[in-house]
Amino acid sequence: MRGDTLPDFIDANCWDEYVVRTQRFDDGQQEVVAFSTRVWRHFEAMRAMPKGVRGERKQLEDGTERDMTLKAEKSLKTSVERSRRMIRKRCKAIRADRLLTLSTRANETRVEVWAAWWDAFRRRLNRMKDFHYVAVLERQQRGSWHIHVAVNGRQDWKLLRSIWISVIRKSGTDGAVNDSIGNKKKAWLFRRLGGKGRAMRHRIATYIAKYVGKEADDSTFNKKRYWTSKGIVLPELTTYAELGREYGAVDAVAAAHECVLGNGGTCDGAQFFWNGGIGVFWMATGNTSN
Repeated sequence: MRGDTLPDFIDANCWDEYVVRTQRFDDGQQEVVAFSTRVWRHFEAMRAMPKGVRGERKQLEDGTERDMTLKAEKSLKTSVERSRRMIRKRCKAIRADRLLTLSTRANETRVEVWAAWWDAFRRRLNRMKDFHYVAVLERQQRGSWHIHVAVNGRQDWKLLRSIWISVIRKSGTDGAVNDSIGNKKKAWLFRRLGGKGRAMRHRIATYIAKYVGKEADDSTFNKKRYWTSKGIVLPELTTYAELGREYGAVDAVAAAHECVLGNGGTCDGAQFFWNGGIGVFWMATGNTSN
């Protein structure tokens, strides 16, 4: 949990109403967010503006090179956070409890090549079985990439390896498909996250989502670095509470906890985020049912 400096458009002495919303996944996981409606209206107004007005990547007549750099960094950060949120929720929706890693011997650094390899891999696999996944690229220390794939349940390792090797062999290289949870070097991590099965799936989801932001820069800004299978349905976002002006941030945080407990959840092992600058509180909890 953390707090940030108040943006210029927020009056520190006059918080507006708060809204508490929740998403409940079918295995019992929950995500709850409490936010100030004043901030919500501000960003809604910004989204309604023409792109050039709200800060498209082009230099204004009176803008400086530093202004452009700051805008580019902000745009990249916004894109990364949006992608992380999408990845995290889709991992939860498919009940991802295992990570696979697809790698190559060749030191291939081009994102577009990896995208083509992944497309060929998942197309061939989908002809043989229903394959729900969330896949994310991560750059290795040597400069090459590999792909982490969040899936649910046990996999046919012979099938996965044969397809992957067949795909990348056409480019003159070989590689491997590894079980990230079965990797002894990472065993301590997944024991801390909650292990296999349904326990602590929200932590597995957050773990893979973090890869989207690693090594992100302008060279990969407009290049796809993650993929999800079609047909993943996210639960509806519903409103739990609307708090009037007589309530404050503490009341909103309390209402978020009440929402979790009222839905039969628990805060054990939950994840939290608090940004006092814009009045946003978020929490994610583990599952409470099968």
